Amino acid sequence: FLTGDFLKFQDNEEVTSQELADALEQMWQKRRYHEIFFMIDTCQAASMYEKFYSPNILAVASSLVGEDSLSHHVDPAIGVYIIDRYTYYALAFLERVQPDSAQTMGEFLAVCPKRVCISTVGVRKDLFARDPYKVPITDFFGALRPVEVISTDSSINLTLPSDLKRNEEPKLPKKKYAYVSQFPTTVKQKVEL
Repeated sequence: FLTGDFLKFQDNEEVTSQELADALEQMWQKRRYHEIFFMIDTCQAASMYEKFYSPNILAVASSLVGEDSLSHHVDPAIGVYIIDRYTYYALAFLERVQPDSAQTMGEFLAVCPKRVCISTVGVRKDLFARDPYKVPITDFFGALRPVEVISTDSSINLTLPSDLKRNEEPKLPKKKYAYVSQFPTTVKQKVEL
């Protein structure tokens, strides 16, 4: 269940928008990403990206704070809505994207105007360094990695070295490890080994 200003998992755990923002900042500091496209479809979805402060994040939300995000259509066999409006139109757009597509992220961000989605789609691009209308959509969706197929036989030696017997654990130097706090707090903590 997703709702505004936090994510809830199995009615037990939740992640607030501030925790998500702090996690992204940690990822940025540790160089775990170059650019992130954050897309969320839920009621009050924009509340999840409002506290972001790390660079190179482009975000889109299916609804602004105070708005519902509405469903698209019902499956008559089971009697429930099966897809939300924003996701329906975003998926329809993405299904037409080809690896050599000239479409841009700016075009994708405009995929569901208010007359179609009924809610107001929110976009946050102040943290993103590039103009979304100049960013190929394949930078985030549907890009193919180049793969070169070779016809030569490349034999790989899969035998174990003679000094490593089957049921013995390799002898590695023992190191002491300690857990540190995942998110920084205002109080400095000292970790002792």
